[in-house]
Amino acid sequence: MIHLYRNIVLSLICLAALAMPATAEEMSLKQVIKTVLANHPDLNISRIDSAIAATGTMQVKGILDPVITASLGASDEKIPTVSNFQPSENRLGHITGTIAKPLSSGGTIGADFNYTRTSQGFNSPFAAQLALFNPSYRNQININYRHPLLKGANRPDYNQALISAQAELEQAGKQQHVIAHNLALRVINAYYQLASDDINIDIAEQAVERAQKLLAYQRYREQFGLIEKADRLQATALLAARKTDLQRAISKRLNNQNTLNRLMLHRGSDTIAVQRDKQYGYALNDSNLKEAVHQAEKLRPELQVLDAQMRAADAQLAIARDADQMQLDVVASLGSRALGKTPLPAAAGGLSAHDHFASLSLELSDALGRNTAHAAIRKAELQRQRIQADRLRVLEQIRDDISAARTAIIAGKPTLIVAKNQVRAEQQKFNAEMKRYRQGRSDTATLVQFEGELRNAALNAQLQQLTIELAETQLAWAQGRLLYDLGLYDSGPPPLATLKKTPQNRKKP
Repeated sequence: MIHLYRNIVLSLICLAALAMPATAEEMSLKQVIKTVLANHPDLNISRIDSAIAATGTMQVKGILDPVITASLGASDEKIPTVSNFQPSENRLGHITGTIAKPLSSGGTIGADFNYTRTSQGFNSPFAAQLALFNPSYRNQININYRHPLLKGANRPDYNQALISAQAELEQAGKQQHVIAHNLALRVINAYYQLASDDINIDIAEQAVERAQKLLAYQRYREQFGLIEKADRLQATALLAARKTDLQRAISKRLNNQNTLNRLMLHRGSDTIAVQRDKQYGYALNDSNLKEAVHQAEKLRPELQVLDAQMRAADAQLAIARDADQMQLDVVASLGSRALGKTPLPAAAGGLSAHDHFASLSLELSDALGRNTAHAAIRKAELQRQRIQADRLRVLEQIRDDISAARTAIIAGKPTLIVAKNQVRAEQQKFNAEMKRYRQGRSDTATLVQFEGELRNAALNAQLQQLTIELAETQLAWAQGRLLYDLGLYDSGPPPLATLKKTPQNRKKP
């Protein structure tokens, strides 16, 4: 008999070792999510996308960069003549340069200069002597300003494009939050699935222990001829079935543990111990679904991404509408002129306003039909409509998420109460039947049946408790609040009056 109980104890120890090795790493939900967000490759890709989006803002700012051009050249031209007084050769050297600075107000201010040396050759020496300046040096300096009155006024190609680029940069940053938010849901489901596996293993171990005690008792009674062999075989079959259930639960846990480990980029064989007593749980007060969704609009990153997309779409629409206008510009120029027979006087004369040039003009241009502009406007309007439709879709999904979690909490609590009552009743029923069995007033089949009913009731009660905890965590996730409350974001969300922590989950991880 001593050897029998020793074998039983050793079996239980081995099974427990399979289910939860001593080297298991205890991890809270916060620790798992933090590890996933630190290592997951999807977030690394999103960070690169943010860096790419940042280059768009830099590119738009480059629209206002000054543009400088310069030219240096020389030419020699032989010219046919019909008179000796006409130049037969023209040699030209020039240095020109321009600088133009676009302004955010829409105008463009610029300056240009042109310094040339002209030397002419004549077939007649007499004609060459008549040329006053040969060679001659000319210098021209102009300052000009162009201001658009219609198309291009206030430079939407810069101001609106900058708004669009900044919105795209914000969108890329919020997209990281979307990825993190979705990864958190995957972690929640995998984490609580692991907790469910622990419950299944615990209930299966209890069932194995009861089956082993029953088999030991049956063998003892069989030795004295108090029962038939068939009764002992029933207990043996019960133990085999319970061991099978336990092994299935262990195998399932190993598979789910591998899933959670791979989310963290850990080895699939690393053992994780779930800390259920240190999780955050949330429950809605008597607020309606509309108010809860309104609060979720402030935190859900998907909506923040769509808000950024809408700002970018509005900016693109403004650019498209500007392109649909006619071009009407005011152009003003003011410059100086200088001429000399030596280089330095001509260069210095360009700084004098004695010989000057001034002009003021209106320039008008337009495209007939404007099909390109109309198509751009229509495309921008459709893009806005698409974002609005996508926002409605996301809001409906948020309503579904919040409603499902809220309903699971409300419906689950009374179910948990009756499930616990059933466990107590099944335990009392099993104890009473075991007492009758020991007195010879019951049979093995009935005892096996009652043991199975006790096992199912205990399993249902614990799984129901876990279901409520999962629903509370999913509710926090659905409102976009979970990662803030776990301290995984630097700044917290605005206070939400309709959210509260459940009393049993006030501990911080």
